[in-house]
Amino acid sequence: MKKIYTFAAAAALAMGASAQTLYLCGQGEGLGWTPDAPMEVALEGDNYTVTIKELASFKVSTAKGTWDEFNAGCYSAALTEATLGTPVALTAGTDNINTPWVGEYTLVINKDLTTITATTTTQKPSGFTKIYLRGEMNEWGTPDAWEMETSDGIVYWFDCQGETVIPNGTKFKMADSGWANYNYGAGDAITPYEEALPWNAGGDDGIMATDDGESYTGTIKAEISSPKEPAMVTVFPTIVEHGNGGTGAVDNVEISDNAAAEYYNLQGVRVANPENGLYIVRRGAKTTKVLVK
Repeated sequence: MKKIYTFAAAAALAMGASAQTLYLCGQGEGLGWTPDAPMEVALEGDNYTVTIKELASFKVSTAKGTWDEFNAGCYSAALTEATLGTPVALTAGTDNINTPWVGEYTLVINKDLTTITATTTTQKPSGFTKIYLRGEMNEWGTPDAWEMETSDGIVYWFDCQGETVIPNGTKFKMADSGWANYNYGAGDAITPYEEALPWNAGGDDGIMATDDGESYTGTIKAEISSPKEPAMVTVFPTIVEHGNGGTGAVDNVEISDNAAAEYYNLQGVRVANPENGLYIVRRGAKTTKVLVK
């Protein structure tokens, strides 16, 4: 099928100069992942020009209909912060075109379908990348309620409880708003577990599979060393203590003066048998950091 797409897309490239309308699917205001009802952009003069708010990721094609038909006329490009305001080569391909960050963008595609120029009025956001649990439970969107918490941009946490439980049998992934740099899938049924397991970058959806057939209530922890590398993910069977706004951050642990020492790692997770490393130790009212060798 990939060879068919490549051939058809190459044919579309050859006839690009005669196309009067381009079709866009994606994530942004007025867009959707609907190849049979895409946004239409007419040729005006020498360019196709469109401005889209909240744009994160999109695909552009000379055809609409089924995904096979849309992909057959599809073009791709690599937009980055460094290329904003300058023409970038369009080539036949089905990869999503991701914006450097979510915002309002003006896209200008020349009539020959050989370049695309993107400009934005939205400033680059500061802080850590926002990562969400995205799936059938929230229509694969990025509502604030499903944003994961982080204090360092490496370890991310999410407490599934109340309005944010994940129903048994639900497909979902872990991704940023544009599916661009952070996009992880378990690629299998997910029965809650307490051992960190790899979710692959760009991997297939995971499917929640609780033992009791009920909605999943618990804490999901992800350690992400690099956006393109696998994420190490733990799907705890219960809500666990952590230091990013969870139900039991270390600072809120109450222990009597006569209690034994309790150890927590630097992410606020209690450790029963600490091995080599730096830990937070709480003994009575006193909290210290201790290096265990």
